[in-house]
Amino acid sequence: MTNATKHTRPAGSTVRSAPVRVVSRTDAGVAVVAAAAPEHSQVGPATNATWAWSVRRFARSMMWTLPGYAVAFGAITLGRFDGGGPAPYLENGLLLHLAGWVIAVWLGLMALVALAGLLAAARSRRSAAAGLMIGLTGVALWLPFAAIPEDTRMYGVDARYLALAGASVYSLGWLVSGWAVARSGLFTKSDGLMLMIAAPMVGVAGLLVGPLQTVGAIFLLAAGIGMAWTSGRLVPSIHANARSAGAAAVAAQVATTGSAQ
Repeated sequence: MTNATKHTRPAGSTVRSAPVRVVSRTDAGVAVVAAAAPEHSQVGPATNATWAWSVRRFARSMMWTLPGYAVAFGAITLGRFDGGGPAPYLENGLLLHLAGWVIAVWLGLMALVALAGLLAAARSRRSAAAGLMIGLTGVALWLPFAAIPEDTRMYGVDARYLALAGASVYSLGWLVSGWAVARSGLFTKSDGLMLMIAAPMVGVAGLLVGPLQTVGAIFLLAAGIGMAWTSGRLVPSIHANARSAGAAAVAAQVATTGSAQ
C-alpha cells in the first residue's frame, strides 16, 4: 500500500512533457532545440530546414561583399608603382590607406564565407569549403608580415618572403574558390574563370607588380556583380511565396463565391 501510494501520480498532472523523437545522432541537437522552442514563436521551432534557409539567406546578402571587396581593393591600389604590399603606406605615414587595405582584405574574407555558404549544397561544396579554409590560412600568414619593411629579418628570413608566402596561400584560396564556382552549376563558368584569373593578382602577383592588383580588382568586380545578382534568385523569397499563396487563396474564394451565386 505504501509503495502504491508512493508511485502514484496525481490525476491531471502535466509535469512530464511529450517525449523527444531522435531520428539519428546527427539530428539529436536539432530535435532537442525544436522541442524546447516556444510553441507560439514567430520564428517557429529550429529545424534543419530553417537553419539551412537562414544560412542561405545570410550567404545571399553577404555576396555583395565580393563587389565591395573589388571596389575597396581597386580604390586603394589604383596607381600603385611602389610595390604591391601595404608596407609603403606605413613607411610614408598613410595610415588611412593602410586601414583601407585591411578593410578590403576583410571584405574578401567575407566574400569567401558567402561563397562557401551558397555552395554548401552544390556539387562543388568541398572545393568551396577548401577555398575558404585556405584563404583564412593565407590571411593569417600574410597580415603579420605585410606592413613590415621588406628587409626586416624575422625568423632568419626577410619579411618580404614571409609576406609572399602568405599571399601565395591567399591566392590559392581564391583559385580553389573560383574553381568551385565554375563547377557548381549555380553560376556561369565565366564567373569562376574570372575569379581564378584574379586570384594571383590580388595576392602574390600583386605584391610583385603593384598595378596587377587594380587589374585583379576589375576582374573581381565583373564576377562579383553578376554573382551577387544571380544569388538573389537562387532561392525564391519566403515573403514572395506568401504573397502568391494569399493571392491564390483570394482568387479561389472569389471563384467559389461566383459559382455559388
